[in-house]
Amino acid sequence: MEQITALVKAVKERGATKVMIQLPEGIKVRAQEISEFLEKEGIESMVSLEPCYGACDLRDHEARLLGCDLLVHVGHSNFGVKTPFPVLYFPWFLDIDPIPALSDNLKKLEKYKKIGLITSVNHLPALEKVKQFLEKNGKQCFIGDGRHNPGQILGCDIRAALNVENNVDCFLFIGTGKFHYLGVGLKRDLPLLSLDLERMEIYETEGEKLKFLKQRIIAMELAKDSHKFGILLSSKEGQAYVSSALGIKKRLKELGKEAVIFVMDTITQDKIFFTKVDCFINCACPRISIEDRSMYKKPLIGIDEFWEVFGKGKLNIIEPLIGKSA
Repeated sequence: MEQITALVKAVKERGATKVMIQLPEGIKVRAQEISEFLEKEGIESMVSLEPCYGACDLRDHEARLLGCDLLVHVGHSNFGVKTPFPVLYFPWFLDIDPIPALSDNLKKLEKYKKIGLITSVNHLPALEKVKQFLEKNGKQCFIGDGRHNPGQILGCDIRAALNVENNVDCFLFIGTGKFHYLGVGLKRDLPLLSLDLERMEIYETEGEKLKFLKQRIIAMELAKDSHKFGILLSSKEGQAYVSSALGIKKRLKELGKEAVIFVMDTITQDKIFFTKVDCFINCACPRISIEDRSMYKKPLIGIDEFWEVFGKGKLNIIEPLIGKSA
């Protein structure tokens, strides 16, 4: 209730009279409630039921088309996507007490003295609680500066981890899901554990990391022998890495290979099943070629993996592509 009240206040401060509300899957259950509170204040509202994968995924075009004067993007911090349409970013914090899970699982951290704490935006309230508890139990905790908040990471922006990696024995991710912590795990060799606030337990992520590394190696090996490529490009403003797609297509032609750029909003297997290609190259959200890779029927590699295979050096997609659409 408190967060909805704050959201309504923020919308009123913008002077909006007609808004589109956009929420990620985990918060969509509150959509009608948010809409009702806005309507009581005389603010007409519409709710987008399209998937929402992050602050890089804005429904600004639809909001403008439907005559709204503000897009209310709930659950994420500003990603830096450039749009002329007014957007209100409203992070949605989940108030989950991490202490019971920490108390029950503290032995799993016994071999680590210096711990780097990282989390997603929704679980930022738990960060300081975890820090205080661990320090009372003899640990040293480090929270690095992130793009938006100390300790906050994304699967495609791990600077909060990078800023403390030389000071720690391991990282502890506080939150849910895999994509965010895999951004760290697949780029760095330090031990990485997850304090899962849905399962309320701490677990080692090494098994997940090895699974995705194995998938990566297999996909890259299959790419080497491929001749026809489908380059996947999203029309989402924050995920449309156009210059990367064009550069990859140019390089493939130099190598005597065939390539077609396929454009869509949300990239899914069912949209590309008909294509006659040997391998796909993901020039959209890196989640597709990390967490979702096994969903595709053909080998699929990311931008950095393409350049590693096809010879013009590595491209680190963790930072250069953040908030850029070209």
